[in-house]
Amino acid sequence: MLLENISLGRTLEIFVDREGYRYRLVSKVEDTNAKRVCVSVIAANGRAFLFHPEDEISLRYQDEDQIWEWTKVKAGLAKLEGSPVHWFEITDKGSSFNRRNAYRVELNEELEIGYYEIPDTEKKSAQAPMIREEYVPGLEETPVGVEMTVGEPTGKIGEDGKEIWARYVSQMDAVPHNEKALVKNISETGLGMYSNCILQEEDNFFLAIPSPYGALKVKATVIRISKMNPVRDKYHFYYGCVYNESDQRLIRYIYDIQRKRIQKRREQKMFEDSFRAMRAKNKKQETESEDE
Repeated sequence: MLLENISLGRTLEIFVDREGYRYRLVSKVEDTNAKRVCVSVIAANGRAFLFHPEDEISLRYQDEDQIWEWTKVKAGLAKLEGSPVHWFEITDKGSSFNRRNAYRVELNEELEIGYYEIPDTEKKSAQAPMIREEYVPGLEETPVGVEMTVGEPTGKIGEDGKEIWARYVSQMDAVPHNEKALVKNISETGLGMYSNCILQEEDNFFLAIPSPYGALKVKATVIRISKMNPVRDKYHFYYGCVYNESDQRLIRYIYDIQRKRIQKRREQKMFEDSFRAMRAKNKKQETESEDE
């Protein structure tokens, strides 16, 4: 598919592999040509996402029932008609992508999911809430482990005559809520789970999937909700989710599960074939004995 055929305003998925994790970002297409596409700036709390030269980046775009993917993409930050945008430059024509071909395996493990409640909203987030604080530049040291946005002047002057700035800082004392969930299946791109926790579409949460490689941490977004029968079923909701961030070892773990199950099916088939052959042999011997 040609980039210039992508419709403006449509959603583009961006996948970034960095330091053992895969991040999924989503934005709207603002401009496109034969080799480059621009999207609305990807930002959180006023901070634009920064792409690194060593990042492995791929793009996915859904055109009606067909999904197209471009790999080995370059990225950067620029301005389009005075507004910041992220741009992505491709090196190939792309290829079709089928989500159903993504490796998916049954897990059926009861785990805990966690989330933070965003103040003054009903939304749930996998990240600790950011709170606004005012400060005077140069007078305070940045606490270790605290995430914060770039400060901006407020236009106010303190009693000492110094200009007051404002920034958003992660709420260090925020405590996540934990809920039980039965993770039915996992794949390279997402998971399906049952839970009594009430989640809405676009809510985010985190969990750790146990594996021989250690706890595989993921952060996911709810994209589909199905109500279950509260009388018959233990869990009241089924959630279809996509990863926003996932441990790259998760794919290896999924492959391991698949290989073991394929091997088990082969061994079961060999046993059944052997058993049938033995029964046929015994029956033949019984028939020959009767004939004698």
